[in-house]
Amino acid sequence: MLVFVFGYFTCKTFYFFREVRIGLVMLKLSHYLSLYTIAKGIENFEYTKSVRIDEMRRSEESERNIEAYRLNFDVDIKLYKDKSIREIINMHPKFYHDLFEYDDWDTAMRFLNEDGIEYIKHFNNTEGSQDD
Repeated sequence: MLVFVFGYFTCKTFYFFREVRIGLVMLKLSHYLSLYTIAKGIENFEYTKSVRIDEMRRSEESERNIEAYRLNFDVDIKLYKDKSIREIINMHPKFYHDLFEYDDWDTAMRFLNEDGIEYIKHFNNTEGSQDD
């Protein structure tokens, strides 16, 4: 009987640790996906900025107005980046904060580029194969 109880609790303990590990991996993958989505959105914002600047030049706006637009846009993008990272981090309880490998935009992009891009490529299934 003692062997059965020991076996039962050992099994439950290993199951618990396995599930915690899977949960932490899923948390990390969700951060990859969130950061990738934000980065893609910022790419679209940058494209919009260049289109708007081209339009301003075609309509013969002054260089001063174009530069003011560019500076205001860049400030807005920086604020958006900072707020996005802050919101991702603040969304989780404090005891998860040690798990994050980033705390600002630059370190978040480094975190995404180190391992996250491989996950995103697999997630996007860029080769079109469903067998992966």
